[in-house]
Amino acid sequence: MHRQSSIYVRIALSAACLLPAGCGSVDAGKFSAWSEAARQVESGADASFDALERDARDSAVLTAPDRKIGRDGFPLLNAQGQSYDLATPLSRLRASLDMLCRYADALAKLAGAGSAADVDRSAQDLAASLRSLQGSGVSAVTANGLSTAVDAYGQALLARARKDGLRRTMDLAQPGLDRLAEEMRQALPELRLYLLNIKLRYLSFVDADGVRPRYGSWARYQFDLGAAGQLAQYVRLDQALGSADLALQAFPDTHRQLRRSLDDPGERLERLRDFIAEARRLRGFYRALPGQ
Repeated sequence: MHRQSSIYVRIALSAACLLPAGCGSVDAGKFSAWSEAARQVESGADASFDALERDARDSAVLTAPDRKIGRDGFPLLNAQGQSYDLATPLSRLRASLDMLCRYADALAKLAGAGSAADVDRSAQDLAASLRSLQGSGVSAVTANGLSTAVDAYGQALLARARKDGLRRTMDLAQPGLDRLAEEMRQALPELRLYLLNIKLRYLSFVDADGVRPRYGSWARYQFDLGAAGQLAQYVRLDQALGSADLALQAFPDTHRQLRRSLDDPGERLERLRDFIAEARRLRGFYRALPGQ
């Protein structure tokens, strides 16, 4: 705990003592594009998580047994009928995505010769995001690896050549980013399986004998339209979750390629282009979700 406190103190002091520093030959545009794509990924994933929570709640009500509501209300259940904890993985994913978004923004500010106030805010946001991530249940190894990067960012603010500060920060951050992606590797696929379970429970309800109105009636048409819309929503949500998963897993490799480009300006940035394309794809999915 003492180490963490000292990190935050050094960040604040470094930002306060920030001296004007040139960016050298850093192409700030690629870091800004990466940061904007990371924001789109976070927004799209968060909207997808909101939609999943709504569908899970609706499913719990739709398939609840005939009993008094009681204190437990309508608990979420898995395919085996056991209690399902949706809040914990969503909290961890949200904290992880927020950390990645804040980190990308911090690097963009450093690469783009942001003002002292801009970089100071980024440093504070990054430190706050790290605390949230630590509280979400990620492993201590991952959290410590990322705290090293936060520390390095604070020290980079004092560098006369910001390019050197970027190099050091990114070198120290890479192992933590790799570990975070690895920890999250199963989270989104498991949520997609849970969504499939919700879909199957919905189908079992609408296909039950006596539920659908008589064939050829207006009521049947309206009922089937509603079912078709719900099934299409499940498909869009599954695609959005899959897209968020691809973006989350691609973040460390995109970061690695950007780091190499600091030493080799001719480095091809396929990973960055792919990451931006996935962010746009996810944005399209979440805009089609209800409530957006």
